Amino acid sequence: MATIETNHNFKEDSEAEDQQHKAPDTSGSSITHWSVEAGEVKDGVEADLIKIATENLAEDAVTKVTGLRFLEENDLPRYQKVMVNLKSFLHNPQRVFAKLPSASGLYYCSIVNLTTGERVFGLDQDQEAVKKFIREKLKNEEISPDSQLILSEYWRNYYGGNLVINERGKIFAELVEGKHAKLDKGEGQIFLGAKTSDYSETLQFSEKQEMSDELKTQLRRAIIKAIELIPKRLVPLSDNPTRRFKDAVVDEAGEAAVSVPVAGYFEFILTKKDPQMDNFEVIFIDARTGDAAKKYQLLE
Repeated sequence: MATIETNHNFKEDSEAEDQQHKAPDTSGSSITHWSVEAGEVKDGVEADLIKIATENLAEDAVTKVTGLRFLEENDLPRYQKVMVNLKSFLHNPQRVFAKLPSASGLYYCSIVNLTTGERVFGLDQDQEAVKKFIREKLKNEEISPDSQLILSEYWRNYYGGNLVINERGKIFAELVEGKHAKLDKGEGQIFLGAKTSDYSETLQFSEKQEMSDELKTQLRRAIIKAIELIPKRLVPLSDNPTRRFKDAVVDEAGEAAVSVPVAGYFEFILTKKDPQMDNFEVIFIDARTGDAAKKYQLLE
């Protein structure tokens, strides 16, 4: 199969095309799964890694907001959203909806406990469904009026994806068909996976399910697009980065360096705002970078 040409010289493994790659039958438990997959898992220690990852995954509300701010500051394609105190919404829902007209008529509603960081969310809801959802959660005492409401526009999730990039630029990604929530809950069959090694800039794809050549090409291009959209940084060659994107340049310290994507964990969806579009559009829905990404045990 021909190599997909990109602006950053990302390569496919043409030899791997003829091999039968086998992805896991189902996605893992979201972040726990990614934290294990991104590291060097040796025999007999995977259970320990899963236990440690699960124990360390608790996040406060500030971490969630910081992740959303990363998407905004780097102008990554994302849902438009408003954040308000839930009391304000309850007082005048239509005023909040007026601030965020959704072209699809649908919304993603996330309610965050500002003390614990715990959140409850509803997907694919129109305005009436959002109001009903919040009333039911209040009645069941699952949320309080002092919570924060993050109301986002919502587009059909043709595919949901997670992307992990370690400090040296090693990449691991997977897609499920349908809503991204399948990855959050560890549900749904893995549809397509992709990864690189520490020693090659070749991006190897693996298809778990049958698909047409046209769809295969569209999804591969979408994953490459998602990677290309991540901000880049210069890493000295002395740090043994995975070489990709460009030839070596000289950084501010006078060292030879290469450009690699910012390390972190990124969630995205693939959608088509116009069903007649040939290619999928990437929309990022969350990110963890810096100290917040360390809990994902990204390979050092």
